[in-house]
Amino acid sequence: MKLRNLLACGVALLATCVLPPTALAQDYPNRPVKVVVGYAPGGGTDIFARLIAERMGRALGQTMVVENKAGANGNIAAEQVGKGPADGYNLLFVVNTHVTNVFMYTRLAYDPIKDFSPVGLVVATPLLLVANPAFPPNSLPELLAFAKANPGKATFATPGMGSPAHLTIEMLKAGAGVDIQVIHYKGAGPAQSDVMAGHVHMQIPTLAQALPQAKASKIKLLAQTGLARSAQVPDLPTIAEQGLPGFQSDIWFALLAPAATPPAVVARLNRALNEVLAQPETIAKLREMGGDPIGGAAEQAVKVMRDDQAKWQKVIKDVGIKPE
Repeated sequence: MKLRNLLACGVALLATCVLPPTALAQDYPNRPVKVVVGYAPGGGTDIFARLIAERMGRALGQTMVVENKAGANGNIAAEQVGKGPADGYNLLFVVNTHVTNVFMYTRLAYDPIKDFSPVGLVVATPLLLVANPAFPPNSLPELLAFAKANPGKATFATPGMGSPAHLTIEMLKAGAGVDIQVIHYKGAGPAQSDVMAGHVHMQIPTLAQALPQAKASKIKLLAQTGLARSAQVPDLPTIAEQGLPGFQSDIWFALLAPAATPPAVVARLNRALNEVLAQPETIAKLREMGGDPIGGAAEQAVKVMRDDQAKWQKVIKDVGIKPE
């Protein structure tokens, strides 16, 4: 009897193993899905991740739990997810620094493109150059004049080495020929806290992170980094308008799964993501936060990731940033 039961179990297991991915994904998800964010709570990546996770969870009929794994500009989180289970319950929410880290670190334990299967692009947003209210400059020209008169005295907080904010300020420094001291933090939240406290002069956060604090007069806005002004801050000039023509630094966020995740599961997640991004209330909320929903096919995300990697590789080389 015992042998017969064991054989029956073995046959059942074998049947499960040979089922096509579509069949295996039919009951997906049947437990909570984890979404890992490589930055501390409170930053732009975390804010967007929590909004999308909550709404995708509703679309999927399961809870999506956000877990913050800050450190090494997202590398720790990416390695954890990339080497973790490829079953659809282990996802990574990234900002475009994910594809540039390969140029910022001498060794990575993963390939940012080959080791992941994109669920899809989520949202794009410009960045804002902000400062502590007590910092004398009130515009980009005033900041550049201050920096030229006081080399190395102006300080700037980044969410981490190689982050979009870091690369943007380095591009600004090189384009304007100024010396600004750069200080790296483990996330945009801690960086903003020190800017508001007056320990550091400036920061370049996302619109989502900056606007509430600006409205509360805890920071002031100096410029925005997009080529065109955002509808959320139409009176704030761009860096390009204030003396550096052509200057542009927009960022995107994406949801990824480990490369070996069954295609049917990735497709299910992609459908849920696009469903959420098409909802009027989600669109309104994202735009209120300064973001524009993207969505689309997973293949589109691969192209954007490769193109952005090439763009920032040139910037990193031109400004002379050396990998750690």
